[in-house]
Amino acid sequence: HPVPVDAPLSILCVCLARMKALALGLLLLAAAVYIVATLLTPQHPAWGYVAAAAGAAVVGALADWFAVVALFRHPLGLPIPHTAIIVANKDRLGAQLARFLGTHFLTAEHVRPMLARWDVGQELGRWLAQPESAARVGRWLQQATPALLNALDQTLVRQWVAQLAQRLLRQVDVATLGGQALAALTAHGHHQQWLNGLLQQMAHWAEQEGVQEQLTERIAGELKQLKYVGLDQMAARLATRKLVAALTHTLADVAADPQHELRHRFDGWMAQSIQRLQSDPDWQARVATGRAAWLAQPQWNEPIEAWWHEVMQRLGTEAQQPDNALAERYASVVQTAGRQLLADATLRGWLNTQAQQVLLRALDGSRDNIVGFVAQRVEAWDAHDMSRVLEEHIGRDLQFVRINGTLVGALVGLLLHALTHAVTALPVVKSWMGS
Repeated sequence: HPVPVDAPLSILCVCLARMKALALGLLLLAAAVYIVATLLTPQHPAWGYVAAAAGAAVVGALADWFAVVALFRHPLGLPIPHTAIIVANKDRLGAQLARFLGTHFLTAEHVRPMLARWDVGQELGRWLAQPESAARVGRWLQQATPALLNALDQTLVRQWVAQLAQRLLRQVDVATLGGQALAALTAHGHHQQWLNGLLQQMAHWAEQEGVQEQLTERIAGELKQLKYVGLDQMAARLATRKLVAALTHTLADVAADPQHELRHRFDGWMAQSIQRLQSDPDWQARVATGRAAWLAQPQWNEPIEAWWHEVMQRLGTEAQQPDNALAERYASVVQTAGRQLLADATLRGWLNTQAQQVLLRALDGSRDNIVGFVAQRVEAWDAHDMSRVLEEHIGRDLQFVRINGTLVGALVGLLLHALTHAVTALPVVKSWMGS
């Protein structure tokens, strides 16, 4: 029975020993038959045929034994020329094998058809969509998260994040981006909702007696300092109190009336600001100048670094919780991604194309290194160990050469002996031999 390619080495050794014993047994049997047939030939001519077949079988068996053994070592330990072929030519064979591998296997024209049949997206999606696989990936991500977060929380990383944020902010057109954000905000009236909240909070704050008293005292004090305003303290307080009350009522009115005139003015001011932010060079220059001044502050990086450190600490604390909540969330995301990949043929096609391109580029860039690595590994391998391993893997099949040589030799010997007798029995040959 054929031996599997991935069979253990012990099984290969047992099979090889059995085949060697079988080949040797046939050789010894042929030799014994030859001796017996030779001794019995005078008693009957048929034994001559047996002796011829057995003798040729012995010759064939010995010749093929010599040929098989000469591949791996010197027969009987004798340094006969052109024996131990694998040992003597190990480096050359390794170089030729590596070159053959690079020429006939590791090429784009041979690998591309195989990659075209490999649906990476389908296999990846099916694997990720399985609950067991998603849970395994989730556990791995949870285990890797603390170490990753710790690496991302180093001082150099925090400084790099702050510098990256500053570079990105310097490249962003803040004025245009701000105008677009305000346009999106006003498109559905969200700015009025925000204004409602702001006005309501301001009106509620201004209606408080203590707040009105503070505002009254502050404004009355300022009016008293104006030498051109001829008001005594009592008049100033009374006027100021009425002013504060009027402002409070105005805030409440604006907050309660969606069609208030001040709201329309606010809409007009927002529309004008959006238009100027996106098209007015003067406004855009002012925004850019303000951004540059803000980013030029000496301590600008510190809040960004502190924010990054706080985020990493919170994530790290959550990742170390023993309830596996993070692993379950990871697994849920992974499983959802797998299902989405299975349902989206376009995404799978794109992923397959990208995988093929990446693998082909990696193969093209690594072919010489792979070929060189194979040649170096064969060269570094001990010649006798290599010969022994090869014999253990292919020696069983080579023993069939010995067995076939024994059988074919016997058949050829028998035919030659029969042909010799047939020829010598011809009258012409007899007369020639008699003369």
